[in-house]
This record gives sequence, structure tokens and C-alpha cells, in this order.
Amino acid sequence: MSISIVVPFFNEKECIEECINEIHKSFRSEDYEVICVNDGSTDGSGEIASSMAKVDDRMKYIYYETNKGYSHAIRLGFKECSKEYVSFIDADLQYHPQELLKLLGHAKENDLDFVMGVPNNKYPNPARRLMSYCYNKYVSLLFGINLKDANSLKLMRRKYLESINFRFEYGMIEIELLMGFKMQNIRINTFTIQIQDRIAGTSKCSFKIIWHTIVDCLRLRFSRNALIKK
Repeated sequence: MSISIVVPFFNEKECIEECINEIHKSFRSEDYEVICVNDGSTDGSGEIASSMAKVDDRMKYIYYETNKGYSHAIRLGFKECSKEYVSFIDADLQYHPQELLKLLGHAKENDLDFVMGVPNNKYPNPARRLMSYCYNKYVSLLFGINLKDANSLKLMRRKYLESINFRFEYGMIEIELLMGFKMQNIRINTFTIQIQDRIAGTSKCSFKIIWHTIVDCLRLRFSRNALIKK
């Protein structure tokens, strides 16, 4: 079994190199590739990733000048994936590649098509924890997906991605993936993993993103029949 790992990033100069190196260390015994997607960074992180990709045939580098958001970056990364399994991981290393390796091992052992890594305690900050709780309850009510963290680490078989009609921006790709697999009658399995503090940078979460997510979840709920390609 093999895996494609998409790393979307925007202005992550302080951690992009360490993220890529940790992926290489964790997956050195696996058949893998890394697809780095530079979402219009202006801080020099793109130059770091590009230089690493030029000397490593396990890496692909995608770049565009204007910041277009998390979902856009991941979608472009998916198009370049060639391995059996696909995942995406943030450059800040809150989810360490070793945790993704555990998901891959669990999927191999049990022949699973979709696995989510669920952390025990993602947000130590009470306000962020409350926000996460409300968001996941909202997702559960709208889509009937009862998960502790809908935005957690995901591992999936690539062949099922090809049937999903991704349409929304910001962080909506997380929900589109869950619904896309559910609508293909693929079981959403969970596996406990560990989370750590980000090694650098700050959260990209904002009121604008929260508002768009609330509205777009409703839009997806009432147009979900268009999610799977005919």
C-alpha cells in the first residue's frame, strides 16, 4: 500500500521545512509522495519548499501567486496524487506525521477505505473548545455525522475522491470529504491519535471563515445530491 500526502501552506516559513523533514523520517519505510501546495505565500516559505522539491523525486511542488484558501490548495494537491491512499496534513505539525503513519497502519491491517484520527483533547483553550463543540454539533444536526472532530486528520482511498464534486471554499473540504464518502456508502472509521501544540505560526481561523462555514454547510446540506458526480 502507498500514500500521497498533501501539505497545503500559507506563510509557514518557520515550520514548512521541519514538516517536510518529519514526513520523510516517518514514512521512510513506506511507498509515499509529498505534494506541497503553496497557497500564495509571501514570507519565503514557498522558496524553502520549492528548493526541497527540486532535489527530492518523492516531492511535488505547486505554486500560485494569490491566496485562494485551504480548500482550493487541497483540491489542487489531490489532482497530483498518484498513490493508493491520500491524506493532507498542516505544516504547523499539530498532527505529527507519525500519527498519520499510525492511521495508515490501521487502514492496512483492517483494509479500510476511510479512517479519521480523533484526538482526545484538541483545544486546551476553553473558548476554542466550546467553539469546536458547537461546530461539531451543528455538523451532526445538518448531516447526521456524529463525530468528535469533523476537521480531524483523515486518510482515504484515492479512487473514491474521483467521484466527489468539490465546490466550496474555506475549510468546507473537510465536510465535503465526509459527506462524499458517506454518500458512496463508505464507512467512516475512527482511530485515536495524539495532537501537539503547533511548532510555529498562528491559527488561520477568523470570524469570516466561521461565518462562511456556517452558511456553506447549509448550502451543502440542501444541494448534497450534486456532491457525487453523475
